[in-house]
Amino acid sequence: MDTLHLQASGYRGLHCQHAKPMTNRETTGSLFTFLVFFALILTFAAVILSAWMRLEYIGLGCEEWPDCFGEMPVVQARGVVPGTTAGAIHRFAATLLGLIVVAITVMALRGRRPAGIGLTAPLSVFGLTLFLSILGYNTPAPQLPVVTLGNLVGGMAMLALLWWMGQRSVKKVSDEGTLENTLKPWALLGLLMLAVQIALGALTSANFAGPSCGVALLACDGDWGSITNLMQGLDPWRRLGVGDQGWIITDSVQNTLHMAHRLGALVTFLYVLGLALKALRLGKRFRSTSISIIVFLLIQVGLGSSAVLAGLPLLLVTAHNAIAAMLLLALVNLNHLLTPVVSNRIR
Repeated sequence: MDTLHLQASGYRGLHCQHAKPMTNRETTGSLFTFLVFFALILTFAAVILSAWMRLEYIGLGCEEWPDCFGEMPVVQARGVVPGTTAGAIHRFAATLLGLIVVAITVMALRGRRPAGIGLTAPLSVFGLTLFLSILGYNTPAPQLPVVTLGNLVGGMAMLALLWWMGQRSVKKVSDEGTLENTLKPWALLGLLMLAVQIALGALTSANFAGPSCGVALLACDGDWGSITNLMQGLDPWRRLGVGDQGWIITDSVQNTLHMAHRLGALVTFLYVLGLALKALRLGKRFRSTSISIIVFLLIQVGLGSSAVLAGLPLLLVTAHNAIAAMLLLALVNLNHLLTPVVSNRIR
């Protein structure tokens, strides 16, 4: 009996002697993951600050609302928004983010990244960073909707890619359960629908269509059902007209865009809610993500409706952008859980 005890003790000791400390590659992989999540936080801050500044820039929440909405900043007596505290924080966050993205890209190119992460996501983040930097440095007049569209969609795409990379770095997803694979194409479709809805919201804001339908939730004055108006509103390169007094000229195109955004929100809400409820039945591994999607959906609908009824206050509209970002991350997470990872060890 004593002999067996000594042999077992010797085996445990031998096992402990052969236990290796964390390797340089594992340490590098941990650093990569830390940088990804740090970049994610900075990107989220930059996206929300950018939305806040642009909405304030075009007059949302101005003292003489809604008469002061749509006044071009070049004719305003007040200072330029980037000189404010929010602008300074945004510049600092964007600069630091750019340096971190460069570090992430270099590590990815040198193979110092966790398993399950290829080069596509890091290089895409790097490309988006360059695009947003150039767009922010050489931003033309706000009458061009493509500027707002590029800023908002580019920032949201960076958020989604960074979150995907972060989740693939720290969570191992098994390939057990073939029934889950049948939900994957529907989850991808839900992600695509949300992306289209975010882009439609960006175009609505870029066309100064926020207050075009007043406080009515289910209707809008004017000829908003025109296909011609919709095609014009969906053209990001069309230049908005500016009157002699410096105000954006609005017409029925803004009404059409606004109602298209509301109808798109309804369709997206119903589809994504059904998707989340179906994922909730898959088991414990999907529970928190599914509940998060449902919660963010309900908050988003509440914020959107409240913002319209309250006359589009700046804080509520900015929060609407923030919850859209959180909902996007939740849907990315659902797609992550439905996509198996072969290994979670550092290559």
